[in-house]
Amino acid sequence: MHFPDIRRVATVAASAALVAATVLVGTGPAQAAPGGGTSGGASVSTVAATTSTTARSGLTAAQQASDYWTKERMRTAISADVLVEKAGAVAGKGLGPTGAARSVPPAAPTVAPAASRAKSLASGDIGANVAASTTVGKVFFYNPADGRNYVCSAGAVNSSSKLLVMSAGHCVHGGRGGQWMQNWIFVPLYNYGAEPYGRWSAKYLTAFNAWINDSNLERDVSYITVYPNASGQRLVNVVGGNGLSVNYSYTQAVTILAYPAAPPYDGGWQQYCQGTTYRPGSEYKIALNCGFTGGSSGAVWLRLYNDAYGYVNGVMSTLNSAGVNKSPYFDTAVMDAYNSVAARV
Repeated sequence: MHFPDIRRVATVAASAALVAATVLVGTGPAQAAPGGGTSGGASVSTVAATTSTTARSGLTAAQQASDYWTKERMRTAISADVLVEKAGAVAGKGLGPTGAARSVPPAAPTVAPAASRAKSLASGDIGANVAASTTVGKVFFYNPADGRNYVCSAGAVNSSSKLLVMSAGHCVHGGRGGQWMQNWIFVPLYNYGAEPYGRWSAKYLTAFNAWINDSNLERDVSYITVYPNASGQRLVNVVGGNGLSVNYSYTQAVTILAYPAAPPYDGGWQQYCQGTTYRPGSEYKIALNCGFTGGSSGAVWLRLYNDAYGYVNGVMSTLNSAGVNKSPYFDTAVMDAYNSVAARV
């Protein structure tokens, strides 16, 4: 199977003032985030994932969700960024970094790889050797609120269950006045219709109540527990799993891996952006000027990416007209939510 070169979108240079404040993530202890915030809006809700189709005899729920996604439905699914607009998303109040920096380690796959990763052949760029990750994939789901099919991005995360995925909150729930998404599947290393690691159907969807009830963008984060595959294998054992970092500095060197689908992109293959994040004004978020479009929603922002996996330090939430992408700041509440779902099977 041919894997196209992973495409470099941008290597973002920070301003001189920002560079001076950047934490060197490669060495030394983590810099704790500034204090002063609270972990308000920290509660989450979890539901069993459902399908939009009538159950057919002999098919499991996982098979029903997977079977819904014909090649045509996948091809015509639209970017989920419009769901943020429909939800009337708002900035949170009183949310912010809390506690000391903490991390969960990543994990390598334990199953022999089905395909090798592709490296960029570009030269002269800081990110010239960035490789696509088997932990990152494209998400497809059906929104029962409007009867349309959507796409997002997501990444596998290491946990005791080995079945966990992270994405944006709006990739699992429509926010205030919305509903839980259905027919939710994760396709690792999706490659213009090829699915080298198969489809992983959601078993449980988890989102912050601050997103569900108030469309609070500072809690636009979700966890998804998937079913094992037809061979009984668990996701992280097959593709590997990223670690998780919370309460780190707003300024972190990150690699974002995503499937932007709105023009000028086509959603067919992983794109990447590298740079140093910054705090946008007084918002409790991190930002990077990547210009990633819809379809990249839910993409993982990775610290210490090693061409296989890294530490999730954010997920793609929004894009503005100036090309600025933003993620919720990952505070203690994000780790608490992780701990509440890490063992769920």
